Amino acid sequence: MKKIDNNNTPQVSGIDALYYFAQSGGGYDNYFEDIINQIEDKKQEFSSFNIAYADTDIIVTVNDIDIKYSGMGRDGFLWFNHEFFRIGFKDSEKAQNIHNIRVQLNAIGIYTIGIESLLEYVNEQFLKGALLSERNFLITRIDVNMFIQHDFKYLKKEMILSKKKNHSANIGERSSGYELETYYVGKNPFMLRIYNKLKELESASQIKREVMLNYFGVNGLDTEKPIFNVEFELHREFLKRYGIESVKDALGRAKSLFELGCDLIKLLDISTLTEQQINSSNRKRADVLPVWQYISTHYDNKSFMQITTPLEKIEKISYRYTLEDARKPIKRHINRLLLHGNEPTVLYFIALLQDAKEEFDTRLEMKRVHDEEKAKEKSKPTFVDELKTYSDYGLQELERRISQEMASMYPSEEGFKELELFRNQINDELVKRGLIEFPF
Repeated sequence: MKKIDNNNTPQVSGIDALYYFAQSGGGYDNYFEDIINQIEDKKQEFSSFNIAYADTDIIVTVNDIDIKYSGMGRDGFLWFNHEFFRIGFKDSEKAQNIHNIRVQLNAIGIYTIGIESLLEYVNEQFLKGALLSERNFLITRIDVNMFIQHDFKYLKKEMILSKKKNHSANIGERSSGYELETYYVGKNPFMLRIYNKLKELESASQIKREVMLNYFGVNGLDTEKPIFNVEFELHREFLKRYGIESVKDALGRAKSLFELGCDLIKLLDISTLTEQQINSSNRKRADVLPVWQYISTHYDNKSFMQITTPLEKIEKISYRYTLEDARKPIKRHINRLLLHGNEPTVLYFIALLQDAKEEFDTRLEMKRVHDEEKAKEKSKPTFVDELKTYSDYGLQELERRISQEMASMYPSEEGFKELELFRNQINDELVKRGLIEFPF
């Protein structure tokens, strides 16, 4: 195994994820209702085009920030994704023992604008109008971590000293054989993950790869050499044991939490032990692995916490279905055609494109005509509006004639209920003008 150089081993410490409840205030119901209305409007728009859609096709704008709808979770929350965070909302009338807003800050947001700026962006800008005036954010999860220029491919269960019984390793096949990609120790509410960060980024989105590789470069890590992430995932149940209730508490004690994790779980140097000693209680006598000793004493997130971005400089992220988004589903359909012995030609795709565009334009024109008709209907004055144009005498005379007509009818006759509605609306206008007293 590789020796650790205490003076020259590149590493950078920080916080990889932060989850919390945001306490809603008096304006929350209107805030939530506006989101629901936008979702319904988008669904109606898709339906008017007769286009099949997924929840993720629905984009909602809140306080001039776009978020992508991802549907209702099993927890009863409506979930939305932004490039920098994930957020869930629920009806305040349901499950009243649970907070209405759940926030999950992700790595792209944290490493792009800084965790303090991201908190301000979500809490003060995006959630404006939804929160209590006295801000209170209850921590539900924090991941404290260290990226280190070190290859943990040698790691195995016998090197772990911990009271945790849950160990699991994901082994990935490489051209050079089998190498460790991820090692887990423990489970919710306290878990250690050690994993190959560069390997993980191979399957990440392009923007996440760019953000993280830039972050490593700025902090002196060589992306041509192994970079592993040593990360403790700590949930609310664990945090409360140490008096950590709020986001502020968790951020202020991130360093001590990481050091606590390193003390609860240790990596041992078993190279000097015999196989018999490794499989016995004598294993505990082994020295702590030098790299673990280094990691446990070098966590420092001061520079990480100082990364900030003024809100006015955070560019608006707009979600649009792009040609790149369409590439994968189109390729899947082509593969199915080829699988069944049907090879589409370029002319086939040109004809398909023209047909789809003509159909779309027709639907667009139909929607335009439909919207114009709806606008005309809305602009037509209602019976109540027309009553306001009547003179006092004309209004009283109209009420007399309708009452007279109703008197000649049985309540069960067709048209009686409609006349009754008209008379009630006339009486409402007469009351407003003071021409008759309120019946009660």
